[in-house]
Parts: sequence; C-alpha cells; structure tokens
Amino acid sequence: MHGSFVSVVPFIVLIAVALLTKQVIVGLALGLFVGCYLEHPRPMAGLEAAIAYIGREAGISGNVNLMLFLYLFGSFVGLLRISGGVKGFSRWMEGHIRSPRGAFLFTWLSSLFTFMAPDFRILTVAPIVSRVFDRFHIRKEQVAFTIDVTATPLCAIVPVGTAFVAYMVGLMHTAAHHAGSASPYALFLATLPYNFFAWAMLLTGAFLTFFRFSGRARAAIPSGHVVPHPEERRHRHLVPRLAYERHGAFAVETGAVSFPQDAAVQRGIRREEGAEEDVPDPVEALAKRAHPNALNLMVPLGLLLGTTLSFTVISGYAPGRTLTQAFVQANEAQAMLESLVLTIVGMAVLYAVRGTPLNRIMVGFLQGGNEMMPVIVLLVLIWAVSAVASDLGFAQFCQREIVQYVPKSLIIPALFLFGCLISYALGSSFGTWAILMPLAFSLAQGGSGGLAIAAGAVFASGTFGGFVSPLSDNTVAMATVMKVPVMAYANYKLKTALIPVAACTLGYFLLGEIAR
Repeated sequence: MHGSFVSVVPFIVLIAVALLTKQVIVGLALGLFVGCYLEHPRPMAGLEAAIAYIGREAGISGNVNLMLFLYLFGSFVGLLRISGGVKGFSRWMEGHIRSPRGAFLFTWLSSLFTFMAPDFRILTVAPIVSRVFDRFHIRKEQVAFTIDVTATPLCAIVPVGTAFVAYMVGLMHTAAHHAGSASPYALFLATLPYNFFAWAMLLTGAFLTFFRFSGRARAAIPSGHVVPHPEERRHRHLVPRLAYERHGAFAVETGAVSFPQDAAVQRGIRREEGAEEDVPDPVEALAKRAHPNALNLMVPLGLLLGTTLSFTVISGYAPGRTLTQAFVQANEAQAMLESLVLTIVGMAVLYAVRGTPLNRIMVGFLQGGNEMMPVIVLLVLIWAVSAVASDLGFAQFCQREIVQYVPKSLIIPALFLFGCLISYALGSSFGTWAILMPLAFSLAQGGSGGLAIAAGAVFASGTFGGFVSPLSDNTVAMATVMKVPVMAYANYKLKTALIPVAACTLGYFLLGEIAR
C-alpha cells in the first residue's frame, strides 16, 4: 500500500470536500481521518492515529512558536483596532491630499501601515480613500483595484511581521521537517522571487495606477444626483458584519471560514432584518468609539518592525557571517515571536499611559487573538495531513506516476494553473496553499524543480484566487465598501489578471526548460 494510489485518496477527499462545502478545515479533517484509517484500518486505531498525528505535529517546538505567534498577532491587530491608530493616521493623510495622483500615491503608501492582512487593509483604508477619490471623480472600480492590488499580492511577499509570513513559514516547516531542509524561514525567503503572480500584479497595478488611472477622471456627477446600482443598495453597510461581526477578518481571509458570495450577502441581509440575531464584535464596537490618534498606530508598528529586524539578525549572527547571511540563517519564527511579545507589552503600556481603560485593552488582546484560532486549527491540520501522507508514500507515488511520465518543464506550469483553478473556486489563498503544498513538495523531491520553485508556484496560484475570485472575502468586502456590483468587479480584476497569469505560466515553463 505504501506509495500506491491509496496515498492520493486523502487529498482527493480533501479537495472534493473543500470545493463542495467551501470549508477547507472540514476537508482537511476528513482527509486526515481517511488517511489514518487507510494506514490503520481498525475502528479505534484510525482515531488514535489521527489524535497522535495532531498532538505530535502541534507539539514540535517550532510549531508551538508559530501557533503562539499567530494568536499574539491577532492580539496585536485587535489592540490597533481599539486604539484608533489607523483611523487617526487616515484622517491626518486625508487632509493632505490635493490631486488624483496624490490620492493614488497615498493609497500605495498606506500599505506600509496596513500590510498585516488584506482584509485589515481593505476595511481600514477603503472607507477613507473612497471619500477622497469621490472629490476627483475617479471610477470606483479603479480605486478598488488600486487598494486590492496592494493587499493580497503585497502581503504574500512581505517577509516580516504578518500573519501571512507565520503561516507560510509554517508550511515551509513541514517541508523542512519531511524533506530534510535546514531552515524553514530560509526556504520561505527562497520562494519569494518565484511568486511570479504577486510580483506581476504589483507591476501591473503600479503601471495602471500612475500611467492610466491617475490621468483619467470620469465626468463630474452633480451633487445630490448619485443613483446607486440596485446591487449596490443590497450591499450597503454589510462589510462590518460579514468580515468582523460574523467571523473575524483573519478567519475569513485564510479560508478557514469561507462561504459563497451570494450566500454571504443573503446571510448579511437576514442579520440586518433580524436584529435579535446579531452578535456584535466587541473589538469593532470599541474601534468605532475610539478617539483617532495616529501615534497609537505609528509607535507600535515602528516597534514591531524595528525589533523584528533586529532580533532576526541577532538570531542568525555568528562570527564571520555577513548581514545578509545572518538574515537568511536566522530563526525568524523565534525572532518574530520575541518582537511581538515585546511590542504587545509596549502597546499595553502606551495605551494605558494615554488613558485607555485596562478592560478595553484586555478585550482587544483576547478577542483579537481569538480571531486567529481558525487559522491555527488550519495550520495544525495541514501539518497532520502532510505527515500521514508522507507515511502513506505520497511523495513516492508522485515521483513514480507524475515526474516519470510528464515532461519536467510542464509540471510546475501545470501545478500553477491547477492551483489557480482551485483558488478561484475556493476564493481562499491559505486554503489553496494548504491543499497543494504537499503535492508541490512531493513533485520537487522527484526532480521537477527545487522546493523553492514548486512552493513559489503554489504561493502564486493561491495569491491569484485570493485576489481575483468572486468568492474571495477580499472581493466581497471591497465591492461592498466601494458600492460596486460584486461580479462586475470580480470580472474587472480577472480581465486585468489574465495577462500576468499567462506571463507567469510562461515564466515557470522557461524555468523548467532551464533546469532540464
């Protein structure tokens, strides 16, 4: 049975269930149980094996650090939300924008302070800049696209200080653990140049923003004569419920909790009609009442980035190593965790000194951290499924049945395109990475390209879905905030992304040809 078709069955179950239910966690859980019962086909043995895999993978020291980092990162964002920092910075910048080009430049620059997660960026920046762009009569689709292109594609390649980094390093830890690689963070850094779609979309977005959008303004609309599209009226004021009050931004973003767009809108409308069913998010309620103050954002963010970079270099330092070598050899997971702990302590002291009540600080800390629990569960299940697949001989099967018969130059492009289809159907970048990364590792071990190239292609395909899919919470949130039809906006992004997808496919093919 080892290395036979049986080793593929858990992934068939995983993909089928995830696509049918739009719930990646359910697919991973069923895939894990199927794999364990295939390995131990006795009533209690399979259950005991599943629990053992979860406990073993979650108990590895590096994995514990990553889980703790994810929880504390949610706490960090929760504290930012209740402090009024983002609101204060945005209001300060709004008064300094004088032209369409300046508005677009601010939209790009604001990513330096809201890069922690795509939904966090969309729901904090979009409401502010939409008012600014209305003064210059810029098309809403162009404004939305500019924010979107600096959300998921940018978050996917920022190497420090985000939930994306922790999650991606966690996936690389799986590769390092099962493939004998030395440093998960070094392997993650090696994948960044090969996330072709993220780089291509950032270049495309920059070109469109500064050479087309900023030079084209639509006709002025007389005051008082704006007639919203019927679908726009349906979507008004639903984003806070969909993204924060119902699931939490990170839970939806990662695909740990996911739903079709139409169902999301319908659920949001039902909750509006039945107020007694609403369960408001206390962090969002406190954020709305927070006094705007830009320092409450700037100081913690500067502390987080500064300490992360410093601790990263320190952890990788050794006599004779250059700064670059120290950065690559660093224990990034440990450095990020230490800097995050220090930053959260500093935030609590800063906010308390500036008059924020302690109970408000505790709500931001605990509720923000709890939003990350679906992400943590998702990551633990990925580790467990990857482990059981390895024991069933999934890598050997892929090497024998795929790498042996398919030209190597076509494997990575095919993996990328397949991932694009999966991510478009799921609308989740994290979910796509969870499903396809074990396959990428197996193909890379079989000689179809290095681990970095294969993982980079998977990261690129997931970035595509998180950015373009109409089922992506980013697309739904952005369309709702900007009051544009969801499907029309999704198609607008898809048309723009097709050329980068074609270029990426060609790029992966050329890499395969060079590697032959």
